[in-house]
Amino acid sequence: MLRVTTLATVTALASSFAVPSLKLRPVQTKPTVLSAAPLVLPAVGELALAAGLPTCLGLWRTGFAVSYGYGGAVACSAALYLRTQGLSSVAKLHATALAFYGVRLGAYLLLRGTTTEMRPIKAKEASISDRLKRLPLLAGCAALYAFLAAPLRITAATTATATVELLVKASFASFGVAAISDAWKYFAKYFRGRDHLVTGGPFMLFRHPNYTFELLGWMASFGAAMSAASGAYSKHGGALACSALGALGIFGVLAGEAAAGLEKKQAEKYGDDPAYEAWVARTWAGPMLAASTPAPPRRVACDFERYAWSGPVFPSK
Repeated sequence: MLRVTTLATVTALASSFAVPSLKLRPVQTKPTVLSAAPLVLPAVGELALAAGLPTCLGLWRTGFAVSYGYGGAVACSAALYLRTQGLSSVAKLHATALAFYGVRLGAYLLLRGTTTEMRPIKAKEASISDRLKRLPLLAGCAALYAFLAAPLRITAATTATATVELLVKASFASFGVAAISDAWKYFAKYFRGRDHLVTGGPFMLFRHPNYTFELLGWMASFGAAMSAASGAYSKHGGALACSALGALGIFGVLAGEAAAGLEKKQAEKYGDDPAYEAWVARTWAGPMLAASTPAPPRRVACDFERYAWSGPVFPSK
């Protein structure tokens, strides 16, 4: 009986001092910034304001809509994406490329307009009703600028691949070459006169390298969006459609109006110069829609012919 009592007492004491078994619980970590705050892209209204407000400079002077308004709209649209939290490095690089293009274009136009006589945008008196008539044109320009920034929405919302990264870098590099070309032409004409034919630097191989590489930059940006949306075209259908419209629109502007128009002006101005003919023979005009090239002015052989050709149609050379 004593043994049973002693054994029961020892068992009770052992149970009272026994260490309870530990139950493992899953480790709870604090939510990270990315999981707590999902990626929030700029709203459509914000993007419309970013593209529309700078374009409204066209109400002051029509040409400002396609110069300062162009650069300002692209830069402001890119800035909205740069402030977005959680962007990938490739998406940030893509937005930085567009921001660089917009800021650089505005700075270049301001420098050229204040330090040279190249001021194609002249002030004209216009009534309020005349200025309001420009609104449809300004709305079209603003839409084009917004569409040019649309590829950012796709690269920001997708995981970048090696192809996307390569196309984004190609876009940035092309905008850089366009900037170098503008700078080269600016200094050449600044020191040698506005009538000087620029054939050095990037112009040794390309007749219009600023337009050519600007267009390549936009095409590479659109290509990056297409590659980023690969396999999920239906998900990014709206942004892809806007991106395609932007690429098509800027192709028409740069290849159809800018490059083709400059090609025609240069042919009219320098067409009788053998140096110009040699330059044209060894260079590429870049992507350019068909443009009617006027025949170079005919050389005048004698004083009698010079007198007969006197008047507004008289060849300058």
